[in-house]
Amino acid sequence: MAMSNKLKKTIIVSSIGLATLSALGCASSHTQGKYVDGTHLVQAKGKKSQIVLEIKVDQGKIVDIKTKSHKETESLYLNAERLLPRIVANNGHEGIDAISGATYSSNGILKAVNDLPRASGVQPEYVAVGAKEEQGDDFKLKWSIQPKLGLLVGDYYYEEARFRQGHMGSMTIVTNSQDRNDVILAEFNESGRPNYYTRLYQDVPKRMSEYNFSMGKKKGTAWVQSALTMEKLMVEQDKLTFEPNPNHDPKLANKLKEPNRLKYLGIDVVAGASNSIQQSMIPLTAKIHHKIHGEGTTLKFYQLAEKLVDEKGRWTGITAMLRLVVDPASKQIVKAHFDEIFADEKAQIQDASLKKFYRQSKYDSINYSEPARIGFNVMIDALNAHLQAGGSLFDINDLPATGDSGNYAATGFTKRSSSWDIYLNQAEQLYKKMRLDGVIAEHKHPAAK
Repeated sequence: MAMSNKLKKTIIVSSIGLATLSALGCASSHTQGKYVDGTHLVQAKGKKSQIVLEIKVDQGKIVDIKTKSHKETESLYLNAERLLPRIVANNGHEGIDAISGATYSSNGILKAVNDLPRASGVQPEYVAVGAKEEQGDDFKLKWSIQPKLGLLVGDYYYEEARFRQGHMGSMTIVTNSQDRNDVILAEFNESGRPNYYTRLYQDVPKRMSEYNFSMGKKKGTAWVQSALTMEKLMVEQDKLTFEPNPNHDPKLANKLKEPNRLKYLGIDVVAGASNSIQQSMIPLTAKIHHKIHGEGTTLKFYQLAEKLVDEKGRWTGITAMLRLVVDPASKQIVKAHFDEIFADEKAQIQDASLKKFYRQSKYDSINYSEPARIGFNVMIDALNAHLQAGGSLFDINDLPATGDSGNYAATGFTKRSSSWDIYLNQAEQLYKKMRLDGVIAEHKHPAAK
């Protein structure tokens, strides 16, 4: 039977279609991976701007991602940039959540990656994602706030000043009494300005408070990490002054990957606290350096840090620390501070109710509740005022929470704080050492009842 023209055309078209499918199948079998090889510029809208990424693909896999340009809020974008290594490891954006606190910038990055040319030639539609809140147990950042155990004695120097909108920075340096160039302790702290936008952190010390966890979850770095990095540098290298960076570009602000973002040479700090380091820590330390090499009466520093143990000799997960600064000329105490510092890890803290305070201290923590029914910081501030006024290290019975009142409604206190007994034990040890050194006048013990 003769074949119709219509049927002939159908067969020809079908043949062409099969040939095309065969060719496509053959091409896909030779495809090395998911994406087209080469260096690609892709972009997408963030919160305030277009985010432009440079992505390198080799054998179909993403091997490198760099931000070429953006005009997002810098701190938020630094947070969102934490996605880049995840995308490389994942070879794509699929299944990756946005970063909490930087959702728009995160989606801009993820959408730009979605536009990367596919080896298959098919570009899937991008679906915006939300942020998965980090749980406390999943907090990944690590640092240690544990003091050096045992006795620490040296010459004491201290400076404090407000900076940048009213934050209070403070710097403590202790040097070897036999060699003023030997730095044995460097410690920086900062309290949030009184009008801080988050009321919770107004006038709150940052070093051992919840602030580091709050900042860490939002920005991917904790304030204290930069302080600890610089302190280690100062002690290990006995370095208190830093040369200005002649190529410093203030426009680079906190951009981690730009070499000229820092005001000083020879420092390495994370972006989250570089302003605190450059605007407060280094200038305060420079003042101390000038003071060390000038003339004047040197104050003496005494610190004792001990791990508290239970009846079986096991560490409770709390380290007690007493610091006393004394003027050898007058033999008077000019500053005192006592604190109980929680372990760096939850698992190290025996009392389950205290585990949530890991890497914090009783004095700095906002949420710690002192069982004596008064703020722990109130107790220690009263101790400092008592000793500065010439009071005895041991006769503390007029201080808050040193006795059982039996009536919280009437007096504000219900029972004696166990911390006072720990303090008295450490005070006795430091007192003996200071008397042996001849730097302190006699302190009487309260008369036995």
